[in-house]
Amino acid sequence: MFHFSHWRRPVIILLLLLTFFLRVYHLNAQSLRGDEAATVLYSAMPVSELWELSRVTDPHPPLYYLMLHPWQWLLGEDGWVMRFAGVIASTLAVPVLYTLAQRTLRSTNIGLLASALLAINPFQIWLAQDVRSYPFFTLFGLLSSWALWSVLHKTTTPTNRQSTKYEASRIIHHSSFIIHHSSHWLLYILLTVVCLYIHYYAVFLIAFQGIFVLLNIKQFRGKLWPWVASQIAIGLLIIPGLKLAYNFIGQAAGGIDKTPTSDILRLASTALLTGFTIDNTWGLWVSLLLIPVWGIGLVTLLRRNFASGVFWPLFFALPVLGVIALSIDRPFFKERFLVQAQPAFELLLAVGFLTLWQTAKKSALHPTPHWSFVIGHWSFANDEGQMTSDKPNDNAVTNNFGCGFAALRITTTLLLIALLSANALALSNYFTNSDYAKAPPWHLYHDYVSQKAGPNDVMLTNFPEAAVSYYSPNGLPFYVVPVERDRSLEFRLEQTEQIANAYERIWFLPLLRQGFDEQGDVLKWLDRHADRVNQVFFPVYHLNLYLSPATIDTLLIGQPAIFAHGLRLRGYQIFDQAGKSRLTPSEGIGTFLLSAEPENEFTLSLYWQADGPTDVPYTVFTHLIAADGFNQAGQDNQPVWGSYPTTNWSPGEKITDKFTLTIPPGTPFGDYRLRVGWYQPDTLERVPVLDNAGQPVADHVILDIIVRVE
Repeated sequence: MFHFSHWRRPVIILLLLLTFFLRVYHLNAQSLRGDEAATVLYSAMPVSELWELSRVTDPHPPLYYLMLHPWQWLLGEDGWVMRFAGVIASTLAVPVLYTLAQRTLRSTNIGLLASALLAINPFQIWLAQDVRSYPFFTLFGLLSSWALWSVLHKTTTPTNRQSTKYEASRIIHHSSFIIHHSSHWLLYILLTVVCLYIHYYAVFLIAFQGIFVLLNIKQFRGKLWPWVASQIAIGLLIIPGLKLAYNFIGQAAGGIDKTPTSDILRLASTALLTGFTIDNTWGLWVSLLLIPVWGIGLVTLLRRNFASGVFWPLFFALPVLGVIALSIDRPFFKERFLVQAQPAFELLLAVGFLTLWQTAKKSALHPTPHWSFVIGHWSFANDEGQMTSDKPNDNAVTNNFGCGFAALRITTTLLLIALLSANALALSNYFTNSDYAKAPPWHLYHDYVSQKAGPNDVMLTNFPEAAVSYYSPNGLPFYVVPVERDRSLEFRLEQTEQIANAYERIWFLPLLRQGFDEQGDVLKWLDRHADRVNQVFFPVYHLNLYLSPATIDTLLIGQPAIFAHGLRLRGYQIFDQAGKSRLTPSEGIGTFLLSAEPENEFTLSLYWQADGPTDVPYTVFTHLIAADGFNQAGQDNQPVWGSYPTTNWSPGEKITDKFTLTIPPGTPFGDYRLRVGWYQPDTLERVPVLDNAGQPVADHVILDIIVRVE
């Protein structure tokens, strides 16, 4: 007869290989998201500062950062290296779940199916490829629970199988037993404390374990005092961690918004089954289909054996209910906080599937009209795959019942296929669909700036996004304005001006976020006072390149002109996308040449200076004119792309104004000029140009530029 034990080991090895492959596949395909990048930055901090970080800044305990510190020091801070630590932890969680299921339920089938479901679960894979503590949180939660089960089920009194001739040998034997037994309790204490210092929500794990012991107090009477001592030790050791957590009890980490309770329940079930990367509607349908299976598994365990039956439901329920209770009407809910309950969830689901399958199998041999048979008299398969029934039923029934249980078996198969299909779809979306990417492709901005940055450039952003800092090219100065929430407008603009004037070019990544620069004041200041020479669009975000005000003063071509109402032209320039002038001196004295072809475009920068605000928001016009004075192309708008009317200008303020003109198709070859001026938008009356005596001399200025169409 073929025994399962003969092929169990190869199956487990293949399962581990699959687990590892799914977690390492495309490991570095996506950029680090903000929390991941923050983890990398925090882990690089001196060890002595990590406790203060967790006390003041970061609402997570410091142990995970402390664990990553030597890892990062040895292997570097590349994204795939930092994520690989989570891959290892998440992979190890699968055999630990299998071992714990074997230890508690003595069923290879359950352990294997539960481990397989955990191995392919998109939620687990997403978190495994994330530089955060959740894979370690899951692993140490399992290890702590395994350690507790082990110490509770060890023999309470030592036995000596060999005859003991001398009393001294008996004493030595008893002493060695006590030492050995104590070491297992110490291991349980250590694993539990480590789990809490990885994530504060380990308090729900401690609660589950405590309730489990109290509910089985008669069975574990001989272990009561060691357990009490362990709880006292754990309590004393986690007090510093609980003090850290208390500092953040009134706020939510990462700007989490309040989530309605109905949405919490929906998000919890869909995340545990299918992760984040599937359409909400499909995820909800999968949840509705499989919740009954999970419920059957729950009832099956509770009716089979009280100790093991209570262990796994509590393992699932306490962390989930704790997170949900903490999140009702408070901004504390994120699906990933449920990860500690994931192994128990998969085990209950596995028990439900096996219950239905084995019920249909047994009923084909021993049909019964009683539906209670499904969850009332099912027993686990042993390693040889043999089934036993608590209450065999030899009653004869009609063929209708045989057909019913055949349908049950088909239904069970279809439900399992539905779960596997949903997981496959979620993984496919995660690996290939950019709509489900965990972060914008920050690496694209890094690669671009690394190739284009100059020696006196600076990187600037207006939100402390850790991923932007992480992907900022090495050697390029990096600033955030404002670096703190709720800083005044004056502070933001003053800091922006100081940074901008200290460098030649500014790479600016605008991120409008609540509480920082949500109105885009830093962006507005740069558009008005620096010179945007390029704008590069990436998925989800874009990047602007500016010449600083100091660089403008160096590179502008001066052509002072005074208009009425305090509007002054300082000069002009035409730049390429790197900030290099496209103008060359021409044959004429004081004129500059721009060579172009039909359908080419160029961007003219005009530099104004204000005597003060005006009563009317005047409009600027720029015209490309032929020798006969007729317009070939033009652009009219209020200054700075229509965003900064002259009524808001300040005395002495220098403003940059940009106009993009396209040479029309079919434009005859020859030389063209640029005409610039102002007019009142409601009357179209032009603003006169004044001489040094303040007398009108013209209604426009011809720039010293020859546009030669070749």
